[in-house]
Amino acid sequence: MKTALNIITLTLLVSSLGLVGCSETTTSEPREIAEAPSTQAELLPISLPETALVSQKPNGSMSGQLTALSEQELTISQKDTSLTLPVSEVNWIEFQGDAWIRDRQGQRVRKFRGENASTKGQQVWQGVPIAAFQLQNPETASLSLGTVLSNEDLQDILSISQDSVYIVDVIEFDSSGRTMTIKATPIDR
Repeated sequence: MKTALNIITLTLLVSSLGLVGCSETTTSEPREIAEAPSTQAELLPISLPETALVSQKPNGSMSGQLTALSEQELTISQKDTSLTLPVSEVNWIEFQGDAWIRDRQGQRVRKFRGENASTKGQQVWQGVPIAAFQLQNPETASLSLGTVLSNEDLQDILSISQDSVYIVDVIEFDSSGRTMTIKATPIDR
């Protein structure tokens, strides 16, 4: 009887230590994932067609190439001139014309003809912070959607971008001037 009592006590002690170890492991893993910094792999490369039609408030418009975009202002360029506008004065930017399709190394592969454009498969990303859009040149940008999409949706979009490039159709600015809605269509590389 004394041996059986020792075995039960030992079993309970080992089991309780095992449970404490499991609970510590379980609670520490999510913290590590949540605190992990954004990686380059989470940046979505996007292409911009050659012409940006900008709708200004209250009812003006202009077109050219988008050459700069920040949280405060954007710049549209035409030939040797450029105009900088506060983002708060812009309703939306509609992109038109041809766009360059680039390979994974960033080299131009072919030109996608805008007149053949279809919005089939178009993605709409709402509530994107303006700071998440990083213009690299008038043809390309990168977009961080980690704060906008679930991890599962983000991984789906990033996997599509392995064989396709997203071409931006429209950027709509919200009334606060802090976030935007981006409509983009994937095109095979």
